[in-house]
Amino acid sequence: MTTTAMASTTTQSITRTMSVAVVFTLFVAVAFGFGLYLFALIVPVMRHSLGFEYTAIGIVTGGAQTAYLIAALVCPRLVKRFGEGQVIVGAVAAAALLLLFFAGVQSVLSVGLVLAGLGATAAFMMVPTVGAISETVPFCYRSRVNGLVSSGTAYGQFANGMLVTWLLPRHSWQWIWIVAGSTSLAIALGGLLALRRFAPQVFVRKAPQRTETRRPSGSRWHLVTRSNLTVWTLLALSGMACGPWQNYLSSFLVDEQAHSLETIGQVWSIIGVVGLFSGFAAGMAADKAGVRIALALSYAALAGSGLLIAFHTAVWQLRAAALCFGLSFYAIYGLIPAYISKTVDPRSATTVFAVANVFLGLGTTLGNVTGGSFPGWLGSLKTVYITASALACVGMVLTTVLRDERRVGS
Repeated sequence: MTTTAMASTTTQSITRTMSVAVVFTLFVAVAFGFGLYLFALIVPVMRHSLGFEYTAIGIVTGGAQTAYLIAALVCPRLVKRFGEGQVIVGAVAAAALLLLFFAGVQSVLSVGLVLAGLGATAAFMMVPTVGAISETVPFCYRSRVNGLVSSGTAYGQFANGMLVTWLLPRHSWQWIWIVAGSTSLAIALGGLLALRRFAPQVFVRKAPQRTETRRPSGSRWHLVTRSNLTVWTLLALSGMACGPWQNYLSSFLVDEQAHSLETIGQVWSIIGVVGLFSGFAAGMAADKAGVRIALALSYAALAGSGLLIAFHTAVWQLRAAALCFGLSFYAIYGLIPAYISKTVDPRSATTVFAVANVFLGLGTTLGNVTGGSFPGWLGSLKTVYITASALACVGMVLTTVLRDERRVGS
């Protein structure tokens, strides 16, 4: 191959990598930032307008989580039938339409149906990305691409804050959904065109394996390896630690520690700002030093954040906890998909990541339910953060069991 041809190939590879990274990050901002987090931001206004109780909020958000889990299980079959790109773009377009439908909801039932749809589209968008990144992004860049994609939620949440601040004082809550849905449609269309132009591989359906190379009886048990079980366990532990950490933070700091809402706002702002870059930064570190080391450091930061919250005596410790959590949360959810994309065959990556998402959902649900019971059992939410720290330490130890992805992928 001539020098000119090599330079052209390298340029195409970099362009393809950048296109996939930017498009998937925007897609995550739509599916998770708008789709799953915008409702929580404006639910007080919607509740007053539509007249439903807090109990109903718990039911409809639980329905969205259930829809996410079911969709994660179904997703590999859809990918096999239609292809990764088609499922991803279709999910984002469907999420955009559901966001627009939100402007017209009139009852808690319609709210629940739209939220369930958004939960499903989030899974349909996220699960195939690991296989798509494996197919289109060079091995040496996969960690940072997955890390950037994981920070897409933070970008979406940042946009949510701007939308609410700008629109809600002047317009009704319906306009927030209209603007979010219209913006999401534009992102879906622009992402489709960009992927078609720079990364058409994501739209190629994988040819079925020949009969003689298939596993016996079409079994999926060959995916239950020590490495995959460790990855699934790590995501379950992450959900058990991070879900309650976020859900009970404001209640713990306000009700038990008597902090002001201004202080709580500062803590959440630090988490959000750090999250804008922490996923990508962790990915860069993983591409240089290895996913295992970056993941162990992320769990160490998560453990530190829990202890700082539980035993803080000054506001600066809360800010330090927010910094540690922002660094760890988005990093963990980018590094684990990165590890899968580097160690699992692209044909199996979607299925492995789908199961991982189910473990994550189950872990988050278990953590939230158990965390909500701690005050009744032990009289304080402090145990939530001590437990989160202990779970993070277990995760840090488990990373030593993982194989070095650079040897596996070489």
